[in-house]
Amino acid sequence: MIILEGFPDVGLVGAIAASYLVDKLGFEEVGYIDAELLPPIISVRNERIKELIRIYLKDNLVAIVSDVPIPPAAIRPMGQRIVEWAKEKGAKLILSLSGLPEPNRLDLEKPRIYVLGSRPEVTEMLAKQDGVSRFRDGFIAGIKGVILREAMRAGIDAAIILAQSHYNYPDPGAAGQVVSYLSRILNIEVDVKPLLESAEELKLRLRDLMRRTDQMMKGVQKSRELELPPVYL
Repeated sequence: MIILEGFPDVGLVGAIAASYLVDKLGFEEVGYIDAELLPPIISVRNERIKELIRIYLKDNLVAIVSDVPIPPAAIRPMGQRIVEWAKEKGAKLILSLSGLPEPNRLDLEKPRIYVLGSRPEVTEMLAKQDGVSRFRDGFIAGIKGVILREAMRAGIDAAIILAQSHYNYPDPGAAGQVVSYLSRILNIEVDVKPLLESAEELKLRLRDLMRRTDQMMKGVQKSRELELPPVYL
């Protein structure tokens, strides 16, 4: 089993990519994640009440999709529990999908993919694709950083896949690059053209989620992913 985690953060890259895969590949909704620290709201889709954080299944792929950013106080316990759950289920790999803030994003026709694994061997495996770079120095903040760290401690293979992205508004183009990359490494067929063609519509539809996510990211210093740790300065 491979787990794809798509919690909202930079550019909503992970959220857009995971949701797109769920929709296009016909994943089945099989569960949800709940926590007292999540906001007291419900999600409604086509007159149906939906859980805020849903778990989907398709063959050996599990996708976690969230309609809300994770509150800072919930990040550590939720990240730890997700890794525990992955271990209980015998997951082979956890892949966190995310964006990497790029100040010159408008100048990039094709955002670059960066990867970092919980073990050097995982990074090596994921970096074999053309046009993929290793995330060598910096910070990984938020729940994605917690999941990667806890997986390393638990001896579970995990990695984060990042695409160069706008920082504080939705970036379907970067999400499309992540989907294309996943289609190659997971050997799945998925057409990203509809995602790219609906980019402007998605930006408008997701701007409120991006606003809430931006507020949450300020609490976990997501912008520091552009910086180097002090030891490297």
